[in-house]
Formats: sequence, structure tokens, C-alpha cells
Amino acid sequence: MSDAYTATARIINQLYGNGTPDKGALAELRRTTAITDKGAEKIWPLIFSAVPKLSTNGKPIKLETAVYTALHCYAAFQQGNDSFVFGQISRTKDKEESRENGVSLFTALRKMKINDPNEKKALDRRVTALLATTNISSATNSINHLVSILKGKKMGEKIDFAQLAEDLYNFQWSTKNARFVALKWGKDYYWNVYKLASDND
Repeated sequence: MSDAYTATARIINQLYGNGTPDKGALAELRRTTAITDKGAEKIWPLIFSAVPKLSTNGKPIKLETAVYTALHCYAAFQQGNDSFVFGQISRTKDKEESRENGVSLFTALRKMKINDPNEKKALDRRVTALLATTNISSATNSINHLVSILKGKKMGEKIDFAQLAEDLYNFQWSTKNARFVALKWGKDYYWNVYKLASDND
């Protein structure tokens, strides 16, 4: 697993605290969207103790941006939920899916679209706009909105926010990398595995 994945998973588990969440830190994460925002300094100790590389010139590096964005999304999604909303995607193909396993953000959005066809048109438009961008600021802004929409549906999905951090980290390296990540997200969002299964019955 990448540094972005490992650091994000570690911080999220610290924030949740085995069912006694750090409410102050989560509130600051919800209120701030970037590591340089006023108030974000209250989260810096958690981040700086978990990530192996830090910026040296005052400008956030790709790792810091990716981790902070994923933490912001986690904090927003956790608000109002007593149960832990973070789950890791199962890495073993033969293992049966469990409610404790997480899904990617875009898999959860696909499920939301299938469960509520009324949302399909608006959601497709938002996701298409996100998949077309190679700009990290535009991408993070769109993802924040999508997380808010998904949260409002209260589907009970556990999201792998650590995987989101890893994707956002990879996204920032080049236009080509951004397109690779967009392709991955697009597959998660558009691949209708449920329809394929029913067609084969």
C-alpha cells in the first residue's frame, strides 16, 4: 500500500478512536478543505506524525494534499453517524463481501444511482465533469460535493477513504496520471455489475 493509503487509514482510525471520536478534530476537518486553511493547524499534529514526507518550502506537497482531502471527506461523511463509515476494500478476490468491507467512493455513487434513478441525470452530469478535469483543485471540489450528496442518501455504505487519498495522490503527478485515475473512477461508477449478473441468469 502507498504512503497516502497507509497514513490516511492510520489517521482515520485515530480520529474515530474505537467509537469515541475526536469531535473537535472532526469538526475542524469538516470546516476546512485544505491543509493551509485557518484552523487546519489543529490537524497538523495527526498528519505530520503519520506521513513519511513533508513539504520543506511551505507549499503543500502532493501527499499532504491527498491525505487532507480524504480526511475532510471522511469527517464530512462520519458526521451524524454512530457507526464507523470507513472500511477498506477487500484485497482478496475469493473472499466474500462483508458489511465491514469498504467500497470505493465511485462504487458507492454507482449504487446510489441504481437505488435512486431520480438522481441519475444530475449525478451523471457531476461525475462526467469531474472525470473530464485534470486539475486537482477542481477534482477535490467536485469530490467534496459528491460526498455531501452521498451522505444525504444515508445508504449505510462504508467508504475506503484511504483509497481515495491514494487516487488523489496519483492524480496530481501528471495529466497522464490524472487520466489514468479518471479511467479507474469511471469504471467504478459506470460498470453495472448488477445488470451483468442479471443478464447472465
